Amino acid sequence: MNKIYLVGLPASGKSTTAAWLAQKLGWNHWDLDDAIVREYGKSVPQLFMDLGEEAFRNMERDELRKTQTLDQVVVSCGGGTAAYFDNMAFMTSHGLTVYLNPDRTLIVDRIAESRQQRPLFFGLERPQIQAKLTEILESRGVYYSQAKLVWNRSEPSEMLYFAVSQLIG
Repeated sequence: MNKIYLVGLPASGKSTTAAWLAQKLGWNHWDLDDAIVREYGKSVPQLFMDLGEEAFRNMERDELRKTQTLDQVVVSCGGGTAAYFDNMAFMTSHGLTVYLNPDRTLIVDRIAESRQQRPLFFGLERPQIQAKLTEILESRGVYYSQAKLVWNRSEPSEMLYFAVSQLIG
């Protein structure tokens, strides 16, 4: 197995954990949102505003499919990637899937305090962010739970590295 796909709620730490894990493994890190920005020349929020979520999800699927040709890569997916089209089945058949599932209070804090714009959370205050996360988890949780490994901690650690190392052989 030469690919690892990290999935989970927005602000669950996918990009940070993927970069850390890639460094530990001596692999590359591929951020799906960054790939979309490079390909289309606009930020994710701008793509959402200009083209809508459906068009963005199509772009996301197309960029995800490009990872099929990559070797020794840890892919940080967008929060919704797993829940659209057959993306989760694709990731499961092409690599190890890891669901990052930290405490939701931490995720709320990250979203509320972040300067990074997240299209699904524009203009929301903490209680609204919490409600939106609950709604998102209810609709996407079935996809996230299909991951081979679930990480219920807020930060990556040697335990995660060990578990992943065992699973990828």
